[in-house]
Amino acid sequence: MNTEKVLQEFNVFSKCERLPSKKKILDAAKKALFVLATEPDSYRERIPGTDIPGGLLDFRSVGGTEGATGALPTIIVPDIHARPDFIYNILNLGLKKIAALLGFSKGSAAEWGGAKGAKVIDALEENKIRVICVGDILHAEGRARERWEKAYAAFEGGVYDSAFMREEMREGFAALLAVMTAKFLWPENFHCLKGNHENIANERGDGNFPFRKFAYEGRMVLEFTRLVYGEEVLNAIYDFEKALPLCACSDNFFASHAEPLDFYSWDDLVSAPLDPQKVYGLTWTANDEARAGSVAKILKALCKPRKGIEARAIGGHRPVPENYLERQGGLYVQIHNPKLQNIAVVMPDKTFDPNSDIIAAR
Repeated sequence: MNTEKVLQEFNVFSKCERLPSKKKILDAAKKALFVLATEPDSYRERIPGTDIPGGLLDFRSVGGTEGATGALPTIIVPDIHARPDFIYNILNLGLKKIAALLGFSKGSAAEWGGAKGAKVIDALEENKIRVICVGDILHAEGRARERWEKAYAAFEGGVYDSAFMREEMREGFAALLAVMTAKFLWPENFHCLKGNHENIANERGDGNFPFRKFAYEGRMVLEFTRLVYGEEVLNAIYDFEKALPLCACSDNFFASHAEPLDFYSWDDLVSAPLDPQKVYGLTWTANDEARAGSVAKILKALCKPRKGIEARAIGGHRPVPENYLERQGGLYVQIHNPKLQNIAVVMPDKTFDPNSDIIAAR
């Protein structure tokens, strides 16, 4: 693969100068959905008694095939919220810069990507790094509040395809295309979990709830997509969202969109997509809503860190004022600041430290 050429494609996404074509969305959705539907059991078990991929990505270093499972440096990406440049900036991030920010020697970058000047995109191509996004691809947040309000005024007047809504959807669908494209380019090393905003149909049920914040974002996106792109695109995005996993684990971390509402066993997490309460409990949990000790129990049940290393749970969903907030006695770390493009870098040979291991992608 010519990584510079591919990186340029993601740069085009980041600029989101025009609405993507119906064909482009359908092609990307079809490829990404095929990858999600055929992920290997080595890290994504099927739900027992079905051929449906489970809700858990299990990257613990026991078993599996080289490059597909096991201990790799992992970038955990908080909520995307219609920021396609966030994905581009991560792929374009130099490994040497990551190593320096984490306080590692210059040799660390070479170990990940090889060549001088190697970037995250090169390490993905060489199976030397893993990227896990925690979801919420669509719906710009506070930075677009005024735009949402103007789009809502037009929406209330019966105009679903206003200039303000087009600007929002240029960004949102560009971010969606970036995630879908990365998924089929690096199927075993680029992943996206389902967040509460992965609900293009704005449905109530199966753990989903209609969304509104600054306007009727959920319904407005639904009606725009139906009007401008039609049911075929709407259904393709819906199927993509339904196929996303809900959480991931490795030896020293657990990741989900929201703070886990309660303790869930390995079996619970695999079968979670068919249980609305567990979908809710991994994507919608409010601050102070989770059961005390839920994270500690999950980490103990799922993670098997090396001697001297502790496991941490990491997620997004609820905004933080600076770089992070710790909950559950410091075992759960929230990393979503919508004003920043911060990422968490989890190294397999150390305990994740939010003071040093959260870095800026731009």
